[in-house]
Amino acid sequence: MTSATRFEFALAKAEYLLTHKTNPGVGGDKQNFWRIYMGFESAEAVREAILSKVSLPMLQLQGKNNFGHLYRAYVRITGPAGMSRRIRTVWIVRFNEDIARFVTAVPDRLGG
Repeated sequence: MTSATRFEFALAKAEYLLTHKTNPGVGGDKQNFWRIYMGFESAEAVREAILSKVSLPMLQLQGKNNFGHLYRAYVRITGPAGMSRRIRTVWIVRFNEDIARFVTAVPDRLGG
């Protein structure tokens, strides 16, 4: 297993957090959480908020899939609306690479 030496967070992934809606009663609505609850208006602001809080030593190995090793890291984010929430971020380090690539971020159920 290769250790990560840096993060990569594609802007498209942050845009997804701000635009994904689910049907009522089916999973969490990412758009409502990031836009309405947290107050973020831009993908760049979401990405910066996460990257400013996460560090390589925070990554906890969760397992692997066909593409690489999966990690999680918990960060506390305070959004522009003033709400603060513990967030679980998920990262992947592809086999034979040393880049932790952002997968997703969701509010942690246990950490308000």
